[in-house]
Amino acid sequence: MGIKLIRNKKRNILLSIIYRIQKLLPLNNERKFKLFLNLEWIFDRLSHEMSIKNYEASQHPGRLLSKKTILSNIKETSIVLDLGCNSGDISSFIAEIAKEVVGIDYNKKAIEAAKQKYKKDNLFFYHGEALEYLNNNEKKFDILILSHILEHLDNPEDFLKKFKDHFREIYIEVPDFDRYYLNLYRQEKGLELIYSDEDHVSEFDRDELKLLLDACGITINKAEYRYGMQKLWCSTK
Repeated sequence: MGIKLIRNKKRNILLSIIYRIQKLLPLNNERKFKLFLNLEWIFDRLSHEMSIKNYEASQHPGRLLSKKTILSNIKETSIVLDLGCNSGDISSFIAEIAKEVVGIDYNKKAIEAAKQKYKKDNLFFYHGEALEYLNNNEKKFDILILSHILEHLDNPEDFLKKFKDHFREIYIEVPDFDRYYLNLYRQEKGLELIYSDEDHVSEFDRDELKLLLDACGITINKAEYRYGMQKLWCSTK
């Protein structure tokens, strides 16, 4: 997906204007540095939100990439639990291949929307707590999908230890704190604008996530670090 560019590029007028304005700002270099780090974060956030408005959920480039990664490990015999399924987009495309998919979420409105939007014989949606569902259900699942779940939890280690024995494999997708060097500057400068979502409790770097999984007895079999995400296929035994 890379591109080739001509060496002599056209002048960017907006960049030239901003460059001249920043020279006039009554700030020292460190304060300018922090200002631009914050502005970069703000515009990155706005761009992401605009991407959601410019693409249908099923055609969003980020969602399509996740779909490709997830489906690469789904088999026709797989029985899958999609935890925190929200409105069921991921559950639905997994059901294109898997034998059976159950999407679970504690958001009742989201589950009702999923039931209305996606109707397949091998796809089921459940409103409630996933661990309670597993403990009261004799169904044996093969795969647990944790797509953008761990970063929202206060104690992800305790969560994983409670769930891992119910599954043979776990797919984990979280934002990648190592995705670019500006996060390191934000961290070093102690900036507040460093998270990728307001509800996130953790922003995992790659080493930290691996240590978390090691502590839970979970093995990473495949790892993909692309487009700002960590995508891991793991085994529990």
